[in-house]
Amino acid sequence: MDITLSLVDYIVIVAIMLSLIGVGLYFTKKGSTSLDSYFVSGRSLKWYIAGTSMIATSFAADTPLWVSGLVRTHGIHYIWQFWAPLIGAVLAVVYFSRKWRRMGFVTDVEFTEARYGGAPAKVLRGWSGAWGALFVCPLISAWVIKAMETISREALGLPEEYQVAVTLAVVTIAVLMCGLSGLFGVVYTDFIQFALATGGTLLLAVLAVQEVGGLDALVAQLRGMEAWSGNELSILPQFGNEPGQMSVWNGIGYFGFLWMTVGLSGGYQAQRLLASKDAKHASYAQLLHSIVYYALMAWPWIIVALCSLVLLPELAVADQSAAYPRMIVTILPVGLRGLLVAALLAAFISTISTLFNWGSSYLVNDIYRRFLNRNATESNYVSIGRIATVFMAVAGAYISIQAKDIQTLLTLAYVLGSASLVPAVLRWFWWRLNGKAELVGMVAGWILVVLLMITKSFDAPMASLLNLEEGVAFSSDPNLVGARMLFMILSVGFCVVLAAFLTKPDDPELLKKFVLRARPFPLGWQPIIKLLDEPYHTPEPFWRTMLSWLIALVGVSSTLFGVGKLLLGPRPLGLALLAVGALALLVTLNRIRTDCSKEA
Repeated sequence: MDITLSLVDYIVIVAIMLSLIGVGLYFTKKGSTSLDSYFVSGRSLKWYIAGTSMIATSFAADTPLWVSGLVRTHGIHYIWQFWAPLIGAVLAVVYFSRKWRRMGFVTDVEFTEARYGGAPAKVLRGWSGAWGALFVCPLISAWVIKAMETISREALGLPEEYQVAVTLAVVTIAVLMCGLSGLFGVVYTDFIQFALATGGTLLLAVLAVQEVGGLDALVAQLRGMEAWSGNELSILPQFGNEPGQMSVWNGIGYFGFLWMTVGLSGGYQAQRLLASKDAKHASYAQLLHSIVYYALMAWPWIIVALCSLVLLPELAVADQSAAYPRMIVTILPVGLRGLLVAALLAAFISTISTLFNWGSSYLVNDIYRRFLNRNATESNYVSIGRIATVFMAVAGAYISIQAKDIQTLLTLAYVLGSASLVPAVLRWFWWRLNGKAELVGMVAGWILVVLLMITKSFDAPMASLLNLEEGVAFSSDPNLVGARMLFMILSVGFCVVLAAFLTKPDDPELLKKFVLRARPFPLGWQPIIKLLDEPYHTPEPFWRTMLSWLIALVGVSSTLFGVGKLLLGPRPLGLALLAVGALALLVTLNRIRTDCSKEA
């Protein structure tokens, strides 16, 4: 089977790559006027630009490979680790998206000095900025860069000695594009990438279904695969200890905690919200992301993965993630192959350029401007931003080339992420939390993660407490991810709350300013609200927000299940679910308009 690309395909790929560089050149002047223009697009993004940018960034080059690999290995029901965060995404639609826009920061790390006072706030901001820029962003960049090796091998047909060179060439395009124009270039190339990715993945899914004889024929063949654990084509998650089932502990982790991080909308997601025109545009952008990315985007990948089970049954277990790029060169004709490979490359550039710009925003805004040079010119900040962008690219590429097991480092980052969840939530909802308590939580998190993941000090006691089978390690077993998350949340949470009660609260004047700026729920802030010299109101009353969250959740999840049933049956149920989803989403839109009309 010929799995190489033709000259026409390479011409299409080169043309699209050059067009992305052209976008960077076009927005160079507009994106270089100030720090705000370079990192938050002058707070001018309309909802459909900000929303598609979030979708495009979330759609990394490795995402369809990962999803299709999970489907081929276990079944549709196994990708809830991809879908579960939608619970938090819709909470961000009705609450946190507009909160971030109201705060008006350049980065989410600025939050610490608006919320806390004194030296602890400075330490938290400096450390968070350095940690995000020097570790998290390069590490995630390295993970995404690693996915390019699979694309280079399976879709471009390149031998191993050329894969690194191609990867570095595509990274250079990303550096040029986002280094020249900042976030303007990133979000507008994201818009192009979104159109390419959506059209390309839909086309591949349609042609793959035609190749197997239609959806009904596909379903019939899949149900006959007794050796495949997903032959029931169930969409609902399956909990248990059998192969292909989600462990109960991981169910607790994914559905109990994982979505909270997404709901808080930090990182690059906050950057898009901060760059939106106003709170309404931020909410609409988050709603667009929630609907398209969680309810719609995965289905073409799933369909391609299901078709690949029929068309590519010979793929070895270790090569399951290679099914998606292999389907591109197997199914698509000349020219269209190049288009979809270009879409994957553009998806890579979209994600990697976001990481470069996001990480450099920490270096410039939260390290250089905050601690090294507070009175520099705007052009100086932009110049430092470009240098920081190159640094981010070099760091990510170096880790990718050198590291043999990035997954281990990512696991450490994820466990640390769960350790920071309690203070991240309490910042918004409890006045008594102070900078010292969050510092205690940060130190406790580091100590615990070293004991848990490095020295494995908790393996023996947790094996006894949880009655684990012999050979099952609490620190590393993939079925105990949720248990590790719960352990970190409870342990760090206890340290944080205890430290908050044992130390003095922050200055009431600082807390009053925060309350008037962020307008959090009154619950948890009553002692500060009583000190205000004016009546307190919030555009998001607690019970109205909870109802809005539920309605939006019904809208997105009904759409997700409706599309699945429409494709795989029973179709009448799919149509009914889509009708429910459409009605709930219309109500959500109306409630967003009403809530945002109350903005001062």
